[in-house]
Order: sequence, then C-alpha cells, then structure tokens
Amino acid sequence: MGTSLRMRRVSADEVAKGPDHLEKQFSKTLKNRTFKKELDSGILCSLGEYWQMVNVLLAGEDFPTTGVESLPVLGGEHIATQGEQVDVLLVLKPELVRAAADYLQGIDREAQVRENKGKLRVVGGAPDWMIDALVGKFEAMRKFYLEASASGSAVAKRVYS
Repeated sequence: MGTSLRMRRVSADEVAKGPDHLEKQFSKTLKNRTFKKELDSGILCSLGEYWQMVNVLLAGEDFPTTGVESLPVLGGEHIATQGEQVDVLLVLKPELVRAAADYLQGIDREAQVRENKGKLRVVGGAPDWMIDALVGKFEAMRKFYLEASASGSAVAKRVYS
C-alpha cells in the first residue's frame, strides 16, 4: 500500500491549537461515517493514493517545490511528522489557499491532461479509466480549494503511509 493524502478546511483557531488538535480531527475521518460526512460537506478532500499522479497531471512533476503549482497538493508549512518520514502534517495559510484556488480555477483541465499524462509513471501508460479517476480527483480538489478560499479557511494536509 502506498501513501495517501487527505486535506481539511480548518479555521485559524484550529491551526493555533496545534498539530495534536489537527491530528485528532484527521483521526476522526478514519471512521467511514465521519469520512463520508466531511467529504460530502466539503470540509474534507481526499486524493487518496492518487495524490502523486494528480500532482503530475497538475504540475508535470511529482514534487514541485516552487511556484503556485506547488501549493494545491503538497504546499504548506510542515508542522509535524507523525511516525515515518512520509507521515506528515502540513498547513497552508488562507492567503496561500486563495492563491492555490486562483491557480486551479485558471487551469484548462484538458490541456493539462494532454500535456502531462505521458509523465505519469505507469507501466504501459495510463489507461483511460485511470485518467478519468485522476480528473475526478482534480475536480474535487478544485472545488475544495474554491470553497476553502471563499470561507477564508486554512487547509491542513495529512499524508499517511
């Protein structure tokens, strides 16, 4: 099993409570009913194990480190490592959430797919069903960031190994 990524809209007050509080909130989403409720309400966005491939479709590389294209998937301040080195908690401040939302709104999805799908590290190439799943994750992330930006929220990100 690979790594998985979940993102939650959070208030400044929640961020100020620190990593333990944020981790507790993410831990609640490990329960199926809480996961579905938060996903349906737009509080949570889960890219699951597709997060790296979404990054490639979005930015053309696994781990962009500079520019606004680095913000939507893994951008943010590293605030805790929970266990293994890849088990991390990040927070993206509201002004950067806004920048990420603006960036995502300006993307031509079809052009991104044409330009970057060949960069996916999939043996034999990425089949149509996989591209469709990635596009679905991308659209969910775009909507999530738009709602987070509109509400002035920060975004906490949790990578699980």
